[in-house]
Amino acid sequence: MGHNKSELLHEVGQLVAQLSLMGVKDVVLSPGSRVAPLALAFARHPDINTLSVSDERSAAFVAMGIAQQTESPVVIACTSGTAALNYTPAITEAYYQRIPVIVITADRPTEWIDQWDGQTIRQNNIFGNHIKRSFQMPDDLSHADAKWYKERIANEALNEALSYPQGPVHINWPLREPFYPDAEEQFDFDASSIRIRKELSSEPYLEEEVWEEELIPLLQQNKKILIVAGQSQLDKEVEESLSALPFPVVSDVISNYGHLENATVHQDVFLTPEKNKDLQPDILITFGKSVISKNLKLFLRNNKPLEHWHIQEAGDVPDPFMSLTKVIRSSEALFFDQLNSINFEEEEYIEFLTNWKENNDRVKAQKADFFELLSFSELEVVNHLINSLPENSTLHLANSMSVRYANFIGVEREDVKVFANRGTSGIDGSTSTAIGHAIANPDELHFLLTGDLAFFYDRNAFWNNYLPSNLKVVLLNNHGGVIFRMIDGPARQPELGEYFETEQRTSAKYLAEEYKLKHWEINSREEFYYTFDEFIQPNSQACIYEVKSKKEISKNTFKAFKREGMK
Repeated sequence: MGHNKSELLHEVGQLVAQLSLMGVKDVVLSPGSRVAPLALAFARHPDINTLSVSDERSAAFVAMGIAQQTESPVVIACTSGTAALNYTPAITEAYYQRIPVIVITADRPTEWIDQWDGQTIRQNNIFGNHIKRSFQMPDDLSHADAKWYKERIANEALNEALSYPQGPVHINWPLREPFYPDAEEQFDFDASSIRIRKELSSEPYLEEEVWEEELIPLLQQNKKILIVAGQSQLDKEVEESLSALPFPVVSDVISNYGHLENATVHQDVFLTPEKNKDLQPDILITFGKSVISKNLKLFLRNNKPLEHWHIQEAGDVPDPFMSLTKVIRSSEALFFDQLNSINFEEEEYIEFLTNWKENNDRVKAQKADFFELLSFSELEVVNHLINSLPENSTLHLANSMSVRYANFIGVEREDVKVFANRGTSGIDGSTSTAIGHAIANPDELHFLLTGDLAFFYDRNAFWNNYLPSNLKVVLLNNHGGVIFRMIDGPARQPELGEYFETEQRTSAKYLAEEYKLKHWEINSREEFYYTFDEFIQPNSQACIYEVKSKKEISKNTFKAFKREGMK
């Protein structure tokens, strides 16, 4: 029996209808022939927004940004062969950041794999250990059981992506030619016969007896209690509970809790592994994902608490501070709400908070006039950017020095949301991710702080037809990777310039001309302060504000700021 094209198109339409019914609203496609039936079905579905981004690596990061911004699952779909492999960096980032991306890769028929046929590679389980779950569609959907299995796969994939902790899933679909619809052929989006499987769950919390027997006695005996917020998006219930507690809340820039009265944001400046013994906690309570601050990690590894509790509803729990004693299977909101019901009025609790705040306030006071007598530097640009962001802006931080600069300066504003690709901390998709956010949220300004290596590495982020006018890029161009001058090992090597910093002489001017972006080139402090207010205003096109800087000055300023903060 031959391949039935009409039947295939019917089943593709039904899958797309099912995904829409289950909450998928956005799809990022990358062009190709084998993916054609899926691409056409997504594009023609009335309730799905589709984008076409040619570079699969960029497309996947754009989709990840949309998923973060909308807090909803986003589909990416591409053709067969190495196209799928180009998704890998973003899929890995989504896995560690727990972002629900549904990956659909079109594949060649199974019998042609390893037969020297074009664009045919081993795609089943192609993302290895960096995917929550992989699914393989049947080659032949003519049998009723195969149709049931296809529907089952969509149900299981979506539920898996959205179950806690969320993350990417992969559907590999071998598609046999012919698969292009004729002019009179339509995709069937009628969802009346589709069976949706919902997973119902309740919010996890700790029973009162667990609190009374396991936690409260420890909280009463040990008065130095420290909360560390890992990478998070702000939760209003958690915010309210944290702000009422007499404990220091250590908040890296990516935690989005730096605006709390009891928050410290400059721990990366004032902490050292050997000093600050009076800041050692008895009980460490952590939530969220990773932290940026290397000094915080080293300090806590060298000054271990008696108890370390991590709050996480489900899933594997890392132990970055090498001190984990309890995994608390509760939602963060319920845990901190329950914690607030305990009486913490004794002076010892307040003294520990005061100690952390005094160290933080010393660095904050230093910022006021630190830059006035120094040469113009990247850290000064970052300080002014963070202080000048318009209300309700989003700040995206590229990896390497950009995110570290911002973490040193700190963000203490509730109206500014901060995002960074700190799942794997790679430089490869920072711009594409920010573009995804800006596309999904056109009513707010999105600022990307990036260095030249991260910017040019992801230059294909601009190679699409959807560049949003609310995207504003601050590019720190020191013509190389200045971070390697901060690290003692590479800084001492004679090959520093060529093999670590990767010295280059590229400017964003020509890229801006090519993609019709508004561009500024800044070469001095005077130019910076003269033009910056114009840059941060809403504009009719995406903007690049390129600050040319000197590596040695930026390195020395960064180290001086740190020295002052440790005094």
